[in-house]
Amino acid sequence: MRNLRSVLNVVSDPEIESYIASLGERLTTNSNSQQQFHFFVINDSNINAFAGPGGHIGINTGLIMTSKTESELASVVAHEIAHVTQRHLARAFEAAQESSVPTAAAIIAAIILASQDSTMASAALATALASSTQTRINFTRQNEKEADRLGMSLLASSHFDPQGMPAFFERLYRHNKAYDSQSIEFLRTHPLTLSRVSDTRNRAAQYPVAAEYDQTNYRLIKTKIEVLSSRDTEKNIAHFKNRLAKESSQQNITRYGYALSLATAGKFNQAMKQVKMLIKLDPERMNYQVAAANIAYTAGDLPQAAAICNENLKIFPHHHALTSLYSTVLIKQDKAKQGSALLYEHLRRQPLNPSLYQLLAQAEHQNNNLSASHEALAEYYYLTGLTHSGLEQLDIALDHLQPSDTTANARINYRKNQIETELKELEEKK
Repeated sequence: MRNLRSVLNVVSDPEIESYIASLGERLTTNSNSQQQFHFFVINDSNINAFAGPGGHIGINTGLIMTSKTESELASVVAHEIAHVTQRHLARAFEAAQESSVPTAAAIIAAIILASQDSTMASAALATALASSTQTRINFTRQNEKEADRLGMSLLASSHFDPQGMPAFFERLYRHNKAYDSQSIEFLRTHPLTLSRVSDTRNRAAQYPVAAEYDQTNYRLIKTKIEVLSSRDTEKNIAHFKNRLAKESSQQNITRYGYALSLATAGKFNQAMKQVKMLIKLDPERMNYQVAAANIAYTAGDLPQAAAICNENLKIFPHHHALTSLYSTVLIKQDKAKQGSALLYEHLRRQPLNPSLYQLLAQAEHQNNNLSASHEALAEYYYLTGLTHSGLEQLDIALDHLQPSDTTANARINYRKNQIETELKELEEKK
């Protein structure tokens, strides 16, 4: 995961992070697996998703935007969860070992590369998986069929619409047939045939019709990704404004996109006016409260941003987006002690989030606690794949310690030893 962060554009927006984690948790709760999962989004317009070692599941923004319903998106996530719970990655490696493939690293690297860039991965795959080609093809097809079956069951038990899987697969299949057989990244590593689409359609028909439910959060996240992905803010504003004038339903989704577009263009007063209209209609929708706090912060109104965050955290404590923003505001207000306390508490729930460590480093630097600042920065570098830089920061943290601070000295040296041991093991495997 650290290596992926160093080469891929992993989304760090707290709302998007929280949404995909919540969607994944809703599915994994019904998977009857003890495996720990970590879901993340990659800012990439290609339609793709993949499962990596250790229960890490990545979803491209392109796949999210291509889905038409939350059940369609959930069907792909459920499919990837099934790959993990059924140990398909581990079984692929075990099968490769029997063919005398030299190292696990080569297999894992090839699989992950293939999920992101088939051209880049072709040489790695050719080397790492040089033998038993037909056996591997059959094994992959078997894996996909098993992941479809178990993913479908997971969808139904999590109260998503099982029809989401065949609907999404059928659309990808038709698009690929109509344009270019290599145009969709997802299909390069998840081979899709007409019989497979039919199988999922027949299997979905065996489940009861799913009850309708509120998909507002899903639509709001899609809208946010749409706004963040656009480079022409004025065109974006016109787009949402025109839609708002024409639509009779789902105006709240369009108004949200309009507000975000206005804020991106620096038109904060207009943006806040739109968000306040949304909050009046649905005051407990946290997407709107976060948008209001972000607009106030970006406009330089730190007291208003702090007030919005503080009030809503009383109702929804530990909300990731609000906590991250409130910490940032507190640091800007020279209230870093309060900000660092909030971050230490939140890191107990989000121990692998690099952005939180980066914020903590800023807060502790403002607190003049330089050792703790460099210690936090070390974790930020470590989690983003800059392992050697992380070690350097730990050395600097030790230099800033007082001789009497034996507890921190022991903790930092222990962490340093962990990372050095890991680096040594990696070097030995090369």
